[in-house]
Amino acid sequence: MKASFSLLLIILLVISCNTPKVFTDYAAETNFEEYKSFNFYAIENSGLSPLDGDRVYVTLVDSLVARGFEEKLIPDFKINFYAEVFDQTSNSNFGIGIGGYAGGIGTMVSPQSSKRTIALTVEFADGLTNNLFWQGVVEARFKENLKGKAREEFIQSLVGEILQKYPPEPKK
Repeated sequence: MKASFSLLLIILLVISCNTPKVFTDYAAETNFEEYKSFNFYAIENSGLSPLDGDRVYVTLVDSLVARGFEEKLIPDFKINFYAEVFDQTSNSNFGIGIGGYAGGIGTMVSPQSSKRTIALTVEFADGLTNNLFWQGVVEARFKENLKGKAREEFIQSLVGEILQKYPPEPKK
């Protein structure tokens, strides 16, 4: 029984380390029901390859239209997105030490691993005032060697994770 519980904890730990983390923020006074149509700011400096930028764009459009939003030339809100890819160093350290009172011997082993990470940010701003009213960021491990359909599905999952948090749950 103990062994299966330990195995379950290890599996949960491994899974939780690889799941995307989503962070959102929004203007408290926002009435999200006012925003029914969208369009995009110029998509030039997104930090993504042109192909990945297109993937994010198409996924955002498809996802928002499926949720009842309409893409319009003069929208209720405008969308901006950008990404940053970076190496994230793990904080897991352990030490081994041997020593005595005087003239001791000491050593420390501190393995650190670096994981390629992507942070994709999606911002919604009022179409008239350009005031930012909602922002979502997803961080996930990034396998840069993904190609074709696998990369497309990865991008779709990132956008899906962000949009799950829009609109925010009303406070009770």
